[in-house]
Amino acid sequence: MSAHPDICFNCGHKMRTRRENVPFLGLPGVVLVGVPVKRCPSCGEHEVAIPNIDELHRVLALRVIEENGRLTGAEIKFLRTVLDYTSAEFARLIGASPVTVSRWEHGAQPIGHYADALVRALVLLRVGAGLGREQIEKLARAAAPARRARAARPIAMRSAANKWKPTELRAA
Repeated sequence: MSAHPDICFNCGHKMRTRRENVPFLGLPGVVLVGVPVKRCPSCGEHEVAIPNIDELHRVLALRVIEENGRLTGAEIKFLRTVLDYTSAEFARLIGASPVTVSRWEHGAQPIGHYADALVRALVLLRVGAGLGREQIEKLARAAAPARRARAARPIAMRSAANKWKPTELRAA
């Protein structure tokens, strides 16, 4: 970014601002319509100003997860960045290897049906329902396979006033 907002960082000339349609580099096939772009008439350097980028990411993420068909590599990478995870953190979160996530994101391997559904659900919980990162990770940990086999614990439910609530089983 230039020291003065209207001066070109590259050559020092005054930049001119106008509204343009520009491709959104975070997700192929998306065009931002009428965004402010500063251009240097001397060297051609340009700066794109994207207003309210967090809201743009939120709306695009919800749109991507509503589309039919498996997520593409670019969509997976975009959704991962919207969720604010590195590829290694994301792999750990969804129970995949970092190599597998890399293959998905580069289009070398299609994402599996269940992983696709999990990614969409995580995005919906984070972006749509507003759950925080800690809550998302708690849900992911709960769904992860147990480290060692444990005895199945019975779940007791009690009905009171037409509502079911968990309760403790007591020895007779």
